[in-house]
Amino acid sequence: MDGYPRLARLMGSNPALAIFRRYGSLNAQNILYMQAEINELEKELQDIAREDRLSEHAERQRYSREWWRLARAQGADSLQWKKCLEVRAKLNEYSCVSPRNAETRLTLRLDSALLNAKEVFSMTAPIEQDIRFLRTWLSRPESGDNFLRGGEASLWGIDNTSDLVALSKRPGEHDVFTNWIANSVLYLFHRYIGHWIDHKTPNDEEAGFTEYNDTKLMAALTLLATLLSSTIPVLSTVVLYFARGMPLRLAMIAVFVTLFCSTLAIFTNARRVEIFAATAA
Repeated sequence: MDGYPRLARLMGSNPALAIFRRYGSLNAQNILYMQAEINELEKELQDIAREDRLSEHAERQRYSREWWRLARAQGADSLQWKKCLEVRAKLNEYSCVSPRNAETRLTLRLDSALLNAKEVFSMTAPIEQDIRFLRTWLSRPESGDNFLRGGEASLWGIDNTSDLVALSKRPGEHDVFTNWIANSVLYLFHRYIGHWIDHKTPNDEEAGFTEYNDTKLMAALTLLATLLSSTIPVLSTVVLYFARGMPLRLAMIAVFVTLFCSTLAIFTNARRVEIFAATAA
């Protein structure tokens, strides 16, 4: 098995590697064109409505006040209603959310370009090491073997990095510390120690890649962060107890407050307001 089937097997067995392009520019361009179409239809509808309102035909003059007359117009007098239906169809493509005819009334079908684009743009970007691994997998002779040709060869290229999305997120937080471990420390660990351990992915052993368990790695990092977070307050109390003189104690307080804030910023995904609140407490 090679080519797209083998790539699909890799993504199926490793959901975090299910990375695709969002085609953000094309989605935005499509919405812009639809917006321009609707804008033109709006002007055409306004012109027709104005002609009907100023018409010498009494029936057409009532269209703006009596919907049922407008909807039942025939022949040349029905231009405004036909344009309304045209606008309605285009709006349904652009921004309509309609209930799905199913057992539950709570389920909605997002069938508009605007809402679909919103969903696409809100999708999570893949983490750096997954993109790097996928590119490596595609290029190595024993795995992807550069099977992509022509325009397809640039699908996961450097130029499209900002346009990539991941269908699945890896477990745990992806803070500065975790990313550093995954991008640097884990690489060095594998180079000098980990390659002696059997972690081969069962679905693609012939590719020679090594897989480490995300859950175990996150558990170890969480334990480390917990120990560090509990050590800092105790350490600060002990240091302040032995510190002599108010200036020295104030300096130590400033040092430990800075250390505490830095730890929150590096080891967690805490927002700035949460860091300020924790520091003030």
